[in-house]
Amino acid sequence: MSPFHKPVIIDNNCISNFYYADSLRLILTLWPPGTFKIPLRVYNEASNWRQHGQEVCNILKELADNKVIEIVTIDDNSDTEVNHYIQLRLTAPVLAAGESESIAIAKSRGYIVATDDRLATERCKSLFPSVEVVTTADILKMAKSDGLLKKSEIDQMWKLIKLKRSKR
Repeated sequence: MSPFHKPVIIDNNCISNFYYADSLRLILTLWPPGTFKIPLRVYNEASNWRQHGQEVCNILKELADNKVIEIVTIDDNSDTEVNHYIQLRLTAPVLAAGESESIAIAKSRGYIVATDDRLATERCKSLFPSVEVVTTADILKMAKSDGLLKKSEIDQMWKLIKLKRSKR
């Protein structure tokens, strides 16, 4: 059973953290299919990651092809969704396209946003206080509380994230 009461749209910060933890595929498959959504702009940002972009996108594409996750994009027919995106992109300091798309979709469709980006979290809370924001840590805590991961597994993931981020 998913602890998430609505779909979770994940930005590139969380994707890269789960990748660094050697657990991207694992995390995205712990809960029922459809729990996680990846914005197209986030997918494109991941593809630009020189070192690991191809591998990350291969994982995401395979999971999308198998209907485990869904790659989503701004609905150009939704004035509300487009306006949310534009508002996020034009408010200084400007958020990246992926974070903006994640938040705009979450606000318009009632999703949860998963981000570790401090500015994106602050902007989301100030512009759209009704949107729930979770972090990599929150997702890992939920996996532990659901009995899907052990504390030792999560500790190992954090060690890998810290190690690989320090080498960037």
